[in-house]
Amino acid sequence: MRIGFIGAGRVGYTMGKYLALKGCDITGYYSRTYEHAEDASRFTDTRCFKNAEDLINECDAVFLTVSDSCIKTVFDEIKTIPGLSGKIVCHTSGALSSKVFEDASCQVYGYSIHPVYAVSDRYTSYKDFSNAFITIEGHEKYLSDIRNVFSCAGFETEVVSTDEKIKYHAACTIASNFVCGIYGMAADLLEQCGFNQNTAEKALNGLFLDNAKGIVEKGAVGQLTGPLERGDAETLRKHLSVLSDEDKSLYLSVSQEILKIAKRKNKDRSYSEIENLLKGGQL
Repeated sequence: MRIGFIGAGRVGYTMGKYLALKGCDITGYYSRTYEHAEDASRFTDTRCFKNAEDLINECDAVFLTVSDSCIKTVFDEIKTIPGLSGKIVCHTSGALSSKVFEDASCQVYGYSIHPVYAVSDRYTSYKDFSNAFITIEGHEKYLSDIRNVFSCAGFETEVVSTDEKIKYHAACTIASNFVCGIYGMAADLLEQCGFNQNTAEKALNGLFLDNAKGIVEKGAVGQLTGPLERGDAETLRKHLSVLSDEDKSLYLSVSQEILKIAKRKNKDRSYSEIENLLKGGQL
């Protein structure tokens, strides 16, 4: 499968570089800013194109690695190119489905290919891209072929149904961005205890990293510790007594989720006191 990229951003650089290193047939890049396509092609040892039509004519699959807000706009710009008809068109958005490529005037086979991975730098993220999990959603015709491309490159993959795409993206957001919010709340509480911002984050770093590693290695059930897991309602009451109303609300909401995990971990332990208190909205 000959793969070309329209858009020279972080995901385009990272995915193109990694797949090329794994022996995939990467044709090259087109970007509205030609210098960006040139740079991406040098980085991936592929080719750059001055117009999208030339790239499309030499590809079996076209990946639109542009921002979510630009995917439909870019597709509308290229859908009139005769060479696109009957080909595979993909985007890498977690939130959008392949329906963005549905158009009566242009018969293409659309897919959403989303790496569950935080691509933070266009030049270095490929080095750890093997840690990504690839989800694929789209037309049945080439689903197994696309899955095979990524499986052969060493990725674990899963097919997501079109109807569940938004719920899937919500899960990814919670596991990534929400963690940043909760970590920020913990650091703020330490600052209220007299830490400065730097020492607050240093104090939490080891705890956070070891916990994240434990979740990866043992799962959330195996890693869970703490007062709620132990059934220590009195400590939870003390925590809530010193929290603001806003922080208390988040604490209670997250405690509901922790309780689900704790009950799975300790099937013979009674959590009735904590459960009843959580249902009442306070501990």
